[in-house]
Amino acid sequence: MTNIKTKLPPPLVALIFGFLINYTKNIFPKIEIKNQIIFGSFMIINGLIIILSAIILFKKYQTTISPLNPSNATKLITNGIYKFSRNPMYLGLLLVLLGISIIFNLTGGFFFILLFISYMNLFQIIPEENAMVDLFKDEFLEYKINVRRWI
Repeated sequence: MTNIKTKLPPPLVALIFGFLINYTKNIFPKIEIKNQIIFGSFMIINGLIIILSAIILFKKYQTTISPLNPSNATKLITNGIYKFSRNPMYLGLLLVLLGISIIFNLTGGFFFILLFISYMNLFQIIPEENAMVDLFKDEFLEYKINVRRWI
């Protein structure tokens, strides 16, 4: 049984990074872009739609949505949004953070987004992928070859 070493759920990790992006806006140089609230909101909405579409597939196939115990998965989902990204929920969180960055702190946001991607890869995605190999073996390895980790 493979458990993730970190006990921080990815939405909480994204929330922490979102606060960091917002509350460091006075530290980083300000970059204004035209219609930043509209563009940022668009990114946030798209991120939430991607997350919701992934959750709907997890519910449809009645497999665990908990990212802290990936070995409890009962089905490898490879259709829908999962045809384009192996980690659409994390991609959705990334888009939410990008939207927050566009609205509040573009320069600092890109810095924190790179840290978010690194953190998620190291502490969440790679351990999840190891669990998926244990559970679904060749089926997951084939999926991994054909579908990118993020996009």
